[in-house]
Amino acid sequence: MCREGIDLVTLKVALRHSAERLQKEVDHLRQWTALASNANLAGVSVRAAEACENIASGGELLDACVRELAAMQVGGPPGGGGVTVTPM
Repeated sequence: MCREGIDLVTLKVALRHSAERLQKEVDHLRQWTALASNANLAGVSVRAAEACENIASGGELLDACVRELAAMQVGGPPGGGGVTVTPM
């Protein structure tokens, strides 16, 4: 899903929504992990917990992107970077 000439606000909001969806998935996956553990499916529980950690770290990366875009909205791109950003 790509738009030519996308603005920072649109990108920031889209990434924030993606991070929120990942957080919901992490919550659901934690429940399934606990269920697998309670059903004596240790291997499944361990792999599901690993997947949960990976998804959570992806959410953290998206949060960092959102913070970076918010900073660019205020002050423009760091060092000029060859990107045209008009601070608000």
